[in-house]
Amino acid sequence: MVKKVIIIISFSILVLLIIGGVVFFVFHKKINEIFSVSSEQEKQIEQIISQRRQERSVLGFDAMELFNEKGIVRILFIGLDNRIGQSQGHCDAIQMIEINKNKKNIVITAVPRGTYSPLPGSGHQPTDYYVSKACEVGGLEYGVGQIEKILGQKADYVVFLGFSQAMGIFRQLDLPANETMQWLRLRQGYAIGEPQRARNHSTFIKQMILDFAPKLKSDLNFQLGYLLFKYVRTDLTFEEAFYLAKIVEEIDAPNHPERIVLLMRPAYDVQDIPYDQENLNEYIEKMIKPIAGIIPENAYSGQTREEAQAKLLADIQAGLADEDFVSWAFDNYLWLQIDDDKEREKAHYDILEKYVIFSEVEEEKKQIIADYIIEKEDLGQEYWAQQGRGLLAGL
Repeated sequence: MVKKVIIIISFSILVLLIIGGVVFFVFHKKINEIFSVSSEQEKQIEQIISQRRQERSVLGFDAMELFNEKGIVRILFIGLDNRIGQSQGHCDAIQMIEINKNKKNIVITAVPRGTYSPLPGSGHQPTDYYVSKACEVGGLEYGVGQIEKILGQKADYVVFLGFSQAMGIFRQLDLPANETMQWLRLRQGYAIGEPQRARNHSTFIKQMILDFAPKLKSDLNFQLGYLLFKYVRTDLTFEEAFYLAKIVEEIDAPNHPERIVLLMRPAYDVQDIPYDQENLNEYIEKMIKPIAGIIPENAYSGQTREEAQAKLLADIQAGLADEDFVSWAFDNYLWLQIDDDKEREKAHYDILEKYVIFSEVEEEKKQIIADYIIEKEDLGQEYWAQQGRGLLAGL
């Protein structure tokens, strides 16, 4: 599946702090401020995807003719930092993947999120003029346009991936999810900072291609592929993504790693740091420990994973009575941030149940629950599939 092959991600762990004794009215007010903005960004994503699909439809686009006359297709991946408590999902990770089926190569070009970009309007601080901020201030369509100008190329397709969905993909690929995310978001400790982090994203994508491309023929599972596909927002159809995965397999990069080329716009003097999943913890500790006391406040909280998880679970429980929170949590797969398998599945069902209660469209309710049941059956989670059937029967 193409999602096994090209995964970009880069994001930080940030949760909404719920102070004991704060009345529900305050929580409700704050949560509406946060998720009304997030809902606006969801609309922007849908607008970009719909517009690009419509343009291809007008041109009489053939679903399997993804490549131009030179045999090239360009896919822009944008990681959105849209975690709970995050008022706006910045364009946090930016990678252009160019697949050339004629020359049998793949070019991965990173754009550091701190790259200069003009901003619409006035009143901005001098430090605001960077491309990640362009997505926030000008909206995603404006931000994508600025990214394409930096790259000097227009994307044929766009893929948006959120923090929670990235965690879910890592787990489905049997990667150490938390450690992988920490490695991908690490920039402190590097003399060059953000550009090195962007290069690490490219290195990670290349490693995933080398690791998973040989398994596409034997291990590709249609149901699992569709599950992974659902984690992203894109103007690619599932059939197109499936077709691209087969083209990537035919490039045979595992036997010819030189066919994957890593670039950066603008260019920086960066290193190719290997993604070594067996020793991620040791590497992260080595990079963070010497500077933990001097890096900017909030860049590294020192919070344990257990503390972060406890706050996340508390946030979810507190938000289940709020329709805006539930809608955002459902759309952004918030439960995928939970480490414990049982707690994660319980949160998934709780959010689904509340989402269905708040929904006023009967057919939408049935479709959502049916999708849930199929997903749990495909994953062999019969208990939760039965819970879904009970929920469906109660409509």
